[in-house]
Amino acid sequence: MEMIAIDDCVKNYLSHTHGGGGIKGYDGWTISTGSATVAGRGIVATRDYSVGEVIFVDVPLIVSPRAMGTDGTGSQPVCPVCYTVMTTPTGCPGGCRWPVCGRQCADSPEHRDECRYVRQLRPKTKNDDQTWSVGMYNAITAVRGLSIRNGKFKYFLDMLQKKSTDKLMFEVEELKRNISVELDKEDEQIMVTTCKIMDANCFETIVNRSDKLISLKGLYPVAAFMNHCCVPNTMHNFNEKLQMIAKASLPIYKGQEMTTSYTYSIWPTSLRQNHLLASKQFICTCSRCCDAEEFGTELAALNCIVKNCNGRILPINPLDNKSIWQCKMCTKLVSSTEMINFYGEVKTLMKNISVFCPKSFEAILKSFNIHKDSPFVIDLRLKFIWSKNNSLNLEQLLYKEKLCMEMLNLVQKLRLGQCRLFGLLSLELLKVIREKAYRFRRNWNTHTLNVFEGQISKLKEVYTSVLDEDADLENINIQ
Repeated sequence: MEMIAIDDCVKNYLSHTHGGGGIKGYDGWTISTGSATVAGRGIVATRDYSVGEVIFVDVPLIVSPRAMGTDGTGSQPVCPVCYTVMTTPTGCPGGCRWPVCGRQCADSPEHRDECRYVRQLRPKTKNDDQTWSVGMYNAITAVRGLSIRNGKFKYFLDMLQKKSTDKLMFEVEELKRNISVELDKEDEQIMVTTCKIMDANCFETIVNRSDKLISLKGLYPVAAFMNHCCVPNTMHNFNEKLQMIAKASLPIYKGQEMTTSYTYSIWPTSLRQNHLLASKQFICTCSRCCDAEEFGTELAALNCIVKNCNGRILPINPLDNKSIWQCKMCTKLVSSTEMINFYGEVKTLMKNISVFCPKSFEAILKSFNIHKDSPFVIDLRLKFIWSKNNSLNLEQLLYKEKLCMEMLNLVQKLRLGQCRLFGLLSLELLKVIREKAYRFRRNWNTHTLNVFEGQISKLKEVYTSVLDEDADLENINIQ
């Protein structure tokens, strides 16, 4: 299909899903190919965008819960209609054997047709008296793929990129294992195609249910055209309608490609590359990936193992997962196998730290000569940051404040601009300052309290501008 036709189809989709084109501003970009894009098709700006400006609001073609382990392990199931976490899941009374939170969701128009379809497949039952099935739950994505074929936007089945693999699709195989009749071949092919499209393009979709953030997966057809970059110039949030709000996180200029990140931007290059290769089947060659020091952050580095050397060990070729690593100071060479072992030791050590004790944490880093921005150390620092303030003593609270400022500085050094993590960290720093002001309100004079109120006001302005309708996260337990 020609690029002009693809662009028209995408704009047509946005116009119809937003009620006849009520949303303005979609003339500021186009879907293009060639030298303007990183690889293949991409979204290119046709005008300048300032930081925080909305680029588009995308509506999902499919949203579904994340799969569970086939033995029932993993997170608790969520209702496939309202996406509420269910502590005591009950099977749908309609007979589809999907867990639902109540009769209202079971009888809802969104669920009625898919329930009728699944029921015709005669889901298998077990002798354990359980009214819902993990296998049928894992097949939700596959079943919902049929809605695209039956809808007016079925052209996306041909337009969107598909994961190139000959492996059987897990969701489809789960469905086939848990039904008593043979699946229609045409239905099966549509399900397989949809699952391959989801594997290549789906986004983690975040919704707030009962003051908890629930992770789902969604197929957003417009955002699916955005290419990856480890220094993306866009970020996105989700509103309660599960719409994706894509905004500029950095200044974007006319003719520049609009990019997103397919992986965790705070990871070092080696982990990002492994994830991209495994999940998206490509190697990123952006400016950050080609820079062993990652813009001076030395995010991948480990402290030198040579006694009395204060240097950092970094890969000679960051794009080669078998590259030799070398200390910047003493030039000590270390093999990739040794570095993998070092990473494993750090990972194990960090996973064994379960208590938030600042002095012990810093002592461990010093004792084992671990770089504070090493992989897995950052994960633990973020875990400390997400701790609830009312459960922290003063030492922990002040240390959390220090960690927030360090992580905000790291995000800016990585040139991530006003990304979602920047907003969340700003929110946590605001909470810390507010908690400090509350604890010391009787000891501080009015001038000091006013200074802190000024800081709180500035941070609130930052995080609300970044997080949009997620601004009520101030009262949410971030997990």
